[in-house]
Amino acid sequence: MTATTHTEIYRKLKGQLEPSRFAALHLWRARMMVAFKRKLPLLLLFVPPWISGIVFSFVVYSKFTLEQGMGSPIPGTTGGPAGSMVGVLAGQLIQVHDQIVIFTYVSRVFALLAIAWFGAGLVCEDQRAGAHLLYFSRPLSRFDYFLGHFLTIFTFGAIVTIGPVLLIGLVAVFSSPDYAFLTEKWDVLLGSVGYAALNVTVLSMIALGISSLASRKSYALAGVFAFVLGSDSLGAMFAGTQGESDWSMLGVLMNLRRLADWMMNANQSRFEWNPWYSVAILGGLAALGGLLVARRLRRLEVVA
Repeated sequence: MTATTHTEIYRKLKGQLEPSRFAALHLWRARMMVAFKRKLPLLLLFVPPWISGIVFSFVVYSKFTLEQGMGSPIPGTTGGPAGSMVGVLAGQLIQVHDQIVIFTYVSRVFALLAIAWFGAGLVCEDQRAGAHLLYFSRPLSRFDYFLGHFLTIFTFGAIVTIGPVLLIGLVAVFSSPDYAFLTEKWDVLLGSVGYAALNVTVLSMIALGISSLASRKSYALAGVFAFVLGSDSLGAMFAGTQGESDWSMLGVLMNLRRLADWMMNANQSRFEWNPWYSVAILGGLAALGGLLVARRLRRLEVVA
């Protein structure tokens, strides 16, 4: 029996190397593991929105339980006990509807804080540390790289927005008599979840775009807050001086609020412009963020 020893240093690979089908998920999982190692940011950014969601859920629960039998017929309803119950239920549905809309206004701020902190430095810190050299040599496509980072930001934004909204919606459904909120206000439930996802998507694309332009996380973090809050301040200033609320379209958060009123059929809205204008503005900002990321990744891939 003879033994064969390969003494050559390098042998050419006979075959075709293909990237992993789930490369973006691997990158997302690695990013999540790193982020969850720091407990203080998680505590400061996750606890307030969930406490707010629990408080709003308690208010919704009280509307359907503690107020049962305490109302009187509203104008236009039939008299008697049956008419009283119908009137009270109709009023409760409206009040719960308003509570969900109000929480979506609050969730914009929670989403901005979480997305800015966890997402502002993803691209620029990779470039600063040279991690992109490792990522693109795995091999990892530019789309997988982008998708992994986008899923990371979207996950943190969803935790502080979509999660509490689902909690409030479930409490409203199971607290209402005969699941009346599901049958009568199902469009509000769909609109609230859809708006939360849209809110997180737009802010995530803005954060990624600014991160691709900055050289370090601190600059990107300041840039996200300056762009989002600065645009709102500029819109509010022009709206106040010109006396027209349409100038509020300059603000990112104001456009998100206009979409919230539209998608959830808010009973009262402080804005009167066509909601499709807001769709076009936010869609343009998200597309611009994607173009900035694509431009940066093209350069990083060439260097790698």
